[in-house]
Amino acid sequence: MATTPARGVLAALLPVLDGPGPLVILPHDNPDPDALASAAALKYLVCALLKKDAHIALGGIVGRAENRAMLTYLNITLVPVSEVSFGVDTRVALVDTQPGRSNNSLPEGVVPAAVIDHHPAYADYPGVPFLDLREQYGATSTILTEYLQESKQPIDDKLATALFYGITAETQDLGREATPADIEAAHFLYPYTNKRRLAKIENARVPREYFRVFRDAIDHAVLYDKVVVSLLGDVQYPDMVAEVADFLLRLDQVEWAVAMGTFDGCLHCSIRTTDRDANAGDLLQRVLGARVAGGHDMIAGGRIPVPADLATRERVTAALRDRLLAALGTSSAHGKPLA
Repeated sequence: MATTPARGVLAALLPVLDGPGPLVILPHDNPDPDALASAAALKYLVCALLKKDAHIALGGIVGRAENRAMLTYLNITLVPVSEVSFGVDTRVALVDTQPGRSNNSLPEGVVPAAVIDHHPAYADYPGVPFLDLREQYGATSTILTEYLQESKQPIDDKLATALFYGITAETQDLGREATPADIEAAHFLYPYTNKRRLAKIENARVPREYFRVFRDAIDHAVLYDKVVVSLLGDVQYPDMVAEVADFLLRLDQVEWAVAMGTFDGCLHCSIRTTDRDANAGDLLQRVLGARVAGGHDMIAGGRIPVPADLATRERVTAALRDRLLAALGTSSAHGKPLA
């Protein structure tokens, strides 16, 4: 069951992570700023309080320019999950993801020692010793900030910058699904942040390919009543799909934005909405399946494997688009090009 521990939760977490074996901190694949910051904060606390080293394992890639800048300017080190040994003595902590989800690289049969996440509980996890699932929070970084406050450890400026950016990126500067806890955590962290490094991350340099993708995204965007959909084809990194969905939601005529693109044999789908009464996560789970999709009220994402054959892949993409439109009460027959 999902739990929301009271103050003092750190005292329950640390013994679960302690022990002679190695500790692996595993965020979701293709980690975003919230996942990266949460993992870095947990590593810091384990090193400071348990005097134990930990590795942050990377499944997928870090593709988005801002996320790569986080690694560079905040000294966050990742180890490819293919180089990690999940032995019998290894303890695993999942952050910003949960067991059994298709968006992480936790090996089958490995039971994590701890799961820390701000997404809704997707299942019961009776074998997991420590659960901290707070779906009422806008970011996992907020949970880790509370751990940091409870620890009374010195606030490193790089860690504060990571957590602050994790919260603001996940909540779009505290404007999307932010709660009082997120706002309080951001206000606590801001005085400790390195403003110069934060600016370098927020305004990370991007290659020419970035602008080509956005040009193509606009060219391929189609309006269906209050929904805008862009089918991107192949993308250079999975986060590009989410970036396009965020970008298209700025269109004043729509309440929903959908972007889809393929990467490494999977079709990635991101949806966004301005409707605060909707549940984008539930909608995408109904369309894609509960295991391969998830999210919150206003933001959701998922991925499914697709055939290598281009024609078949395009048919799968079109069918998924049609199912999403039907779930939103419209039809592909009503489409009008955006550009």
